[in-house]
Amino acid sequence: MDPEILEHEKTMSEAEHMIEISKSFSEYPAGRVDSDGDYNGTRFRQDHLVDALQRAISAGKRLVVSLDGLKSCGSSFLEEAFGGLVRKENFDKKQLLDTLEIKYSEDRLSRFKDSIVRHIKSAKPE
Repeated sequence: MDPEILEHEKTMSEAEHMIEISKSFSEYPAGRVDSDGDYNGTRFRQDHLVDALQRAISAGKRLVVSLDGLKSCGSSFLEEAFGGLVRKENFDKKQLLDTLEIKYSEDRLSRFKDSIVRHIKSAKPE
């Protein structure tokens, strides 16, 4: 992984790992697949979420995903990135919801957190 990206996916403490989407990926993530653009949900899930979640689960830690700094965020991106953890990567819904901590500091970002939770809860393994 690019060292610049790793700088933003920093360990906050022994208790958690953090991914800041706007800094390590894009301020405007959108779409599901590569044909939708470079900053799509499949790429974020595969390049950022899967390994970080596996490490957090193995260590019994939380994975913090920060929504701060996002200017916009497509619903298809959120479904593919987070719902895809259940659909394509076979993560357990309860374990995901227990491990993921979605943080934000601006009220306008709460709808993205709500979407993430909804997409995880409604996803079915393929």
